[in-house]
Amino acid sequence: MDPGSEESPESKRAIRAETIGQLGMLSGIVVQACILPGLQVLLQEHRFTEAEFVAIAQNSPIVPPGRALLVGKGLFAGFELDFITAIHLLVPQVEHMVRWQLKLHNVKTTTLDSEGVETEVGLSALLEKEKVAEIFGEDLTFDLRAIFADPFGPNLRNTVVHGLLESGEMGSHYVVYAWWWCLKLVLDDLIAAQREALTPHESVSDEPDLSGPSAKENPS
Repeated sequence: MDPGSEESPESKRAIRAETIGQLGMLSGIVVQACILPGLQVLLQEHRFTEAEFVAIAQNSPIVPPGRALLVGKGLFAGFELDFITAIHLLVPQVEHMVRWQLKLHNVKTTTLDSEGVETEVGLSALLEKEKVAEIFGEDLTFDLRAIFADPFGPNLRNTVVHGLLESGEMGSHYVVYAWWWCLKLVLDDLIAAQREALTPHESVSDEPDLSGPSAKENPS
């Protein structure tokens, strides 16, 4: 770090590297001690279907229109311990989710080259938009950068999209953690939407209702 200023580019870079490194250590512990053991118990005691995960995605407001099938298939693949399929389905959808949210808030997500060709920018550039922290909050924005888009971390968007992730890395704690992170994001947003839709005299459990249409479409 720059001893003269915590706000200097050198200091910010050092702090970012350290915090993402800490997340890497924490995620490894969480995966081995909580996520995988919990997943094994769920698989022994319950039987989940792909249709249920698609319904979860369809009812979660964070999932963009037309993407419920892909997100649901990715989440279900993780429950089947097929993290290769899960990560290849979910990482592009995370990028699209960020782009979709920015467009909803009238943020430009494209660049125009000298020949007048308009191109969508990648996740790293999207996360540099000032509006991101306002939309997702500081904690979620940090997770998005640290897990999917920062070279100090696993940089899953880059490694998956460009085919840099080797088969032996598909079961790494970063990949498992990213799958769990996506599952938690989708479920948290679904539960929050259902709670907001209820009257003060009603209550909702932490188990989402999968029987009806999207909570966003029919909040009753």
